[in-house]
Amino acid sequence: MILSFVVIALAVLAGMGMYPHSPLIAIMAGVVAFLTVEMVSLRRRLSALEEEARRSASPARSMRHAVEKSSPDPEPEPESAGDLDTGYAQSPPSIPVPAQPHPIRPTRPDRKGMAPPPARPALPDHNPTEGGMVLVSRLWAYFTSGNPVLKIGIVVLFFGVAFLLKYAAQRNLIPIEFRLIGVTIGGLALLTTGWFLRRKHAGYGLGLEGGGIGILYLVVFAAARLYHLLPLPLALAIMIALVGLSCALAVLQESKGLAVSGTIGGFLAPVLMSTGAGSHVLLFSYYALLNSGILGIAWFKAWRELNLVGFVFTFGIAAFWGASAYTPAHFSTTEPFLILFFLMYAIISVLFALRQPLQLRGFIDGPLVFGLPIVTAGLQAWLVHDFRYGMALSALALGCWYIGLARLLWSRMAHEMRLLTEAFLALGVVFASLAIPLGLDPYWTTAAWALEGAAMVWVGVRQQRRLARLFGLLLQMGAALTFADKIFYPWDALLFGNHFFLGCSLIALAALFSSYQLDTGREHNHRWEHSLPLCFLAWGLAWWYVGGFRDLTRHLQPHHLPAALLLFTCASTLLAGFFSRHLSWQRLSQALLLLLPVMWLMLPARLFIWPSGSLLTDYGWLAWPLAFFLQYRILALFEEKLPAPVIPLWHTLSLWLVLLVPTIEITWQIDRITGLADIWSETCVGLVPLVLLVILEFQGNRLAWPVRRFAGIYHGLGSGVPLAGLLLWCLASFSLAGNPDPLPYLPVCNPLELVELTILLFLAARIARRSAAEGAQPAEHILLRGVFSRWPAAGIFFLWLNVVCGRCVHFFSPIPYTLDALLASAVFQAAIAALWSILALAMTVWSARKGKRRIWLVGAGLLAMVVCKLFLIDLSGTGTVGRIVSFIVVGILMLIIGFFAPLPPKEGDTAR
Repeated sequence: MILSFVVIALAVLAGMGMYPHSPLIAIMAGVVAFLTVEMVSLRRRLSALEEEARRSASPARSMRHAVEKSSPDPEPEPESAGDLDTGYAQSPPSIPVPAQPHPIRPTRPDRKGMAPPPARPALPDHNPTEGGMVLVSRLWAYFTSGNPVLKIGIVVLFFGVAFLLKYAAQRNLIPIEFRLIGVTIGGLALLTTGWFLRRKHAGYGLGLEGGGIGILYLVVFAAARLYHLLPLPLALAIMIALVGLSCALAVLQESKGLAVSGTIGGFLAPVLMSTGAGSHVLLFSYYALLNSGILGIAWFKAWRELNLVGFVFTFGIAAFWGASAYTPAHFSTTEPFLILFFLMYAIISVLFALRQPLQLRGFIDGPLVFGLPIVTAGLQAWLVHDFRYGMALSALALGCWYIGLARLLWSRMAHEMRLLTEAFLALGVVFASLAIPLGLDPYWTTAAWALEGAAMVWVGVRQQRRLARLFGLLLQMGAALTFADKIFYPWDALLFGNHFFLGCSLIALAALFSSYQLDTGREHNHRWEHSLPLCFLAWGLAWWYVGGFRDLTRHLQPHHLPAALLLFTCASTLLAGFFSRHLSWQRLSQALLLLLPVMWLMLPARLFIWPSGSLLTDYGWLAWPLAFFLQYRILALFEEKLPAPVIPLWHTLSLWLVLLVPTIEITWQIDRITGLADIWSETCVGLVPLVLLVILEFQGNRLAWPVRRFAGIYHGLGSGVPLAGLLLWCLASFSLAGNPDPLPYLPVCNPLELVELTILLFLAARIARRSAAEGAQPAEHILLRGVFSRWPAAGIFFLWLNVVCGRCVHFFSPIPYTLDALLASAVFQAAIAALWSILALAMTVWSARKGKRRIWLVGAGLLAMVVCKLFLIDLSGTGTVGRIVSFIVVGILMLIIGFFAPLPPKEGDTAR
């Protein structure tokens, strides 16, 4: 596996070195290297499979023959491997049978050497660690195994004849007719000699036949193309005959090597004899004939090497010609051949899967199945780059072809050809989806590579090939980085109808599809692959949301963006929820968690980044209700699929958002009403969440879900933190004068003080309910226990009474509502002295009657504070009426307290 990565990495680095400004070339070089390694590796596996099948079949036939020849045995045992090797099972020695009623049993071979029963051949395990230098080793093995001298000699002879013809043609040494006749006689001699030697020396004879057919190809092409001695129709007829002859000889003798060598010779003939000024129509017509022979052989034999040789030579030479000689004027004479070659090899890929043994039926040739559309799409893009919708229509045609072919295979051979059907269906969907961005913008290549990478991941999962999975993932990453580096935003394009967004969408789709495939095949994944599904899920979602948000920011005005982004997130959440339930893909349900963070981000964005007033303007009236509906539907329907620690947090954050959004909107609406003082809108900041919290506290349990189902959240931290926030707002509101214009100010009976009092009463009620419930209600969270207790609440209430007193002084006397002005006012000092004394009187009288010694001490301490204030602060102004009244009132109250409210005894003491 490491060597395979080295080969691919070297190919990528070579592509980057030759074309440093085109990352796509590097990616294509890596793809070609990967396909080459995979082709050689698969060829090795297929050879091992055939060898294992032969080894399994030979002992089985020998055992059956031995059983038929031997006498019946009530306890038959299989022959030993040693006997099978020496031919004993085929010709057992005759055993004399004495005149007895029962025959003597023959001696049984030793059980230690017994051959195992024939097993059904299985596909050899693919060890990716041996794939690095496989190409070199396979070439070396080809020329060193069997009859290496013959193989090398045929190659040398073929090139020698080609060079001889070229040399003779350039110098006119011998009349061309005699030269061609001599070469023809030589080729026929090789072919005839090989045919007669096919039985005694099969390998040698087949090699001679292949060389002879290649020479005949060369002669016919030279006679027609270079010297014009044969009319083109006659030359084509002879070529057809040679193709048919080579196919017939290969099939009759079951010689894959003959077919491969003859095909290579046929493809190299026009290349070696080319002068650069020939007709491409003749060349491609000739290649069409060669490929028809390959197609004919594929009808009978599943010779993978022959298919790949024809594929590589056909499209490789076509690509070379296109890069060097193609012009738009050649389109009408080039396009039909590209379509013809594509259809031929698409049919060959189907025949290859169909002609496999029963136990391997449906096994696909990955480089051919997936390499064919890649190469064809690249060549087609070069041919139609001058047409406005050329590539879009081509992608649509490719998609329809693959989908139709998948439908045909599914209806005829759904079980046997399932893998190939799914591969064709995936390719059809890929190319059909590419038709949309191609019809709008031409920048499609990187997205196509990402989708092809996803298809390779799918094949790697289905066939349990780790190298294919990893390369598919790396191909997607490279395509995405290339897309980000090369793309520019189309300013005049349509919203969601441009190459930027659709490219991002296709990259995201490829990543999500790969994540799903890795999840479905996770039992076969390596340990380091277990984190890949989550990584590519996050990668795909990032491309989807970044592409959508960027497209919206480029097309819409700023004040439209918050609602538009929220609607886009809602639509994405709907799609994710649908596919998560439809595919039973639990990991995709985690994408639903993104809706709540987006809602939280859009709230401050609406207020500070793109401020335009109301949250409900510019389609906010649709976005926010829909977002809240989807958020709670997600929490209800996917409760079992979402991570357990997230559920309480998401309910809590959702509740806080429910409190915030109406508060902000109602506050903004009240502030727009003319004639009202600012205090009305500021009061709504505390009033709206207070109303919702009161309803939740006293009526929330009527909702079985979510309040009663998650009572610990909705009656605990979920509502406790907003209540703590209301207390902070209450403390902050003490600095407001609270002018209720156009209404007159009335103590307590004004909007600000009513809301403050209601908050304090609700806090007291909540504390009382938690204390009286004794476990029936959820306990307060540990963070709120110190705040939501009696003494802090009493302290805030005492502070509120002083604030009300100060506001009364402010509104009924010409004293500004500031702390310094109030403290310097004798009226305010007298008012709070009277207030504290009345509170002390009430507390001491009530606690004396109820026996609450602690409360009595608090009242007495408050009274002591009044006395200290009188002597330390008010004594400096004894000449003023306010100070005099303060002293008199406090003195009288102290007398009353001493008479009516003596100190209660301690618990356990006897009253005297």
